[in-house]
Amino acid sequence: MKISALKIKGFRSFGPDEVKIPIDEKLVGFIGLNSAGKTTSLEALRKLFGQSLADREIFRQDFHVGKEEKPDEITERFLSIEVIIDFAEDEKEAIPHFFSDMVVDEENENPYLRLRLEATWKRSEYEPEGEVDYKIYFIKVAEGTSEEEQSKQIFPNHFRRLIQILYVPAIRRPAEQLKYVSGSILFRVLKKIKWDDSFKTEFDGKIEQINDAFRGLSEFSTVQTSITEFWQQFHKDERYKDTTLGFGGSDFDSILKKLEISFSPTGTHKTYKIDELGEGYRSLFYLTLVCALLDIEEKLSENEDEENIGINRPLLTILAIEEPENHIAPQLLGRVIKILKTIAGKDNSQVLLSSHTPAIVKRLNPESILHFRITEKYETEVNKILLPKKTDEAYKYVKEAVHNYPELYFARLVVIGEGDSEEVIFNRLMEVMEVDFDDNIITFAPLGHRFVNHIWKLLETLHIPYVTLLDLDVEREGGGWGRIKYALKQLIKVGINKEDILKTTTGILSDEELEKMHTWSLIEENAIENMNSWVDFLMKHNIFYSNPLDLDFLMLTHYPEFYKKAIPTSGGPRIPDEIEKPDEFNDKVNVAIQATLKSENATAETYSEDGKKLMIWYNYHFLGRGKPTTHIQVLSSMTDEETKGNLPQVFTEIFDCISSLLKPNRADEAN
Repeated sequence: MKISALKIKGFRSFGPDEVKIPIDEKLVGFIGLNSAGKTTSLEALRKLFGQSLADREIFRQDFHVGKEEKPDEITERFLSIEVIIDFAEDEKEAIPHFFSDMVVDEENENPYLRLRLEATWKRSEYEPEGEVDYKIYFIKVAEGTSEEEQSKQIFPNHFRRLIQILYVPAIRRPAEQLKYVSGSILFRVLKKIKWDDSFKTEFDGKIEQINDAFRGLSEFSTVQTSITEFWQQFHKDERYKDTTLGFGGSDFDSILKKLEISFSPTGTHKTYKIDELGEGYRSLFYLTLVCALLDIEEKLSENEDEENIGINRPLLTILAIEEPENHIAPQLLGRVIKILKTIAGKDNSQVLLSSHTPAIVKRLNPESILHFRITEKYETEVNKILLPKKTDEAYKYVKEAVHNYPELYFARLVVIGEGDSEEVIFNRLMEVMEVDFDDNIITFAPLGHRFVNHIWKLLETLHIPYVTLLDLDVEREGGGWGRIKYALKQLIKVGINKEDILKTTTGILSDEELEKMHTWSLIEENAIENMNSWVDFLMKHNIFYSNPLDLDFLMLTHYPEFYKKAIPTSGGPRIPDEIEKPDEFNDKVNVAIQATLKSENATAETYSEDGKKLMIWYNYHFLGRGKPTTHIQVLSSMTDEETKGNLPQVFTEIFDCISSLLKPNRADEAN
């Protein structure tokens, strides 16, 4: 038994159009930026399944108000919160309770349950906050079927014990949760025990003996008499004239309210109470209480026929936990998620968590993640993480990619590159160009070298804009025209119209011509000019190239003197004198060309003479040493003015593109 979908309409950040949130797994993560609707979704479940009236109560502020609406002009509002509950075929305990209320889409398909909360708010002349009316129904028709009034049946109150929600708020107060009050976690634990009447009577008697012993002390009697005498001087009401000093609560239930948990050994020769723990341990202990409750319920239900056992466990327990990462050290988050996965693995449990930190997201399966965002209308939108089909070769790669770069989900813009060099260089150039990564939440991901179309599709689904920087790799195997062909084919895979991107001066490229593009000449007249026109065209689709080779070579050609200085003492490549030893120098250049272009037959025919010579330094810095280390050393030695002075044109174009893409999102940054 589990919730398979949550549908919300008109509740807080959810607008008047119903949003269906698919919940395909037993452990599901709601992720997104602040105020995107994650907590609202968890709160929606509490409104539906909360154990107390306070949990379920609907207020005026729970009803959605549109971006352009004026609250004072609204006279009536409606909201609904619905869950779809699926059942396994072998659930002998759950199915009988709900069998008469189940529905099916078609014959021979699995039945399911629809539960819906409906609420209406109306302005009132007599109530300042207006009047709210809400009810919970079984919906007795299948999804997509027209509903009538007889399609609804009131959800009976006694069914509430069958489905419970344990809501763990972002701010944990475990000490408060230990109080023996309705709705607290410890209360639910203690309710599982059927206290023997003779035990309670004996317990009450012993408490009374302790109070009597204290009253027998002369000093205690003096305190008692003094308080009573002064109390009677202040009033003459016979009903309250006497006072009794004793331990608060002299019966069993009162004593239970005083239960506390302490921790030892502490190294200070005294025990610690919960309030004395740090925030992290308090947060962990709150989760401990939740896990203990579920464990106790399971153990007691196994022995339900024994005399000391109370009520059965619920048929479904929903653990809704906000930001499990709060106050917890990163190295402990793995344990937290492991425990939550264990809870979700139980037959009668389901875990829904909200988070906006990559540390949690990277520990979840991408298939179990739902991405929340606020639209330009200030309404919540929810999307699944789009992955290739499991049978697709790209599935494993893309799954690992998004698993290793969870920052993607929280970005306002993603820069897709091919390696570590791009990230180092972008970090520095963003500073130089005064584009703030943090303010704009720009994320770099080195995912451009394989299956980039799937990364594009993922980001499109999440409505996250992106730019892509690829290596052109002219005269390398698969480079040059092959790189252009790769980008065009990837664009076609994400649905771009062929006719729009394959236009040439002589017509539209055929499929056969596109397949052979990587064989096109680089040395014929106007070949490089023609290829560069395609490079310029692809910029319209936010695809940029490090031209003519890669980003390392591009930086070397624009800042050669700085890279030549970035050598250790007595270090650097051994370069023969070009004038005195021309043959040795040319041999050195040819070896560097072959190493740089990764071919024994490479000639660098399309490169300038200066470019060929710089391949000696390319070979030294980027094939013999660490690329990121070299770039960090060089870029840190340059001033902002020196960097701007010869900035590669492609970066100016990329930054202009980034600024343009971010402009539509500026209005909802506050959300």
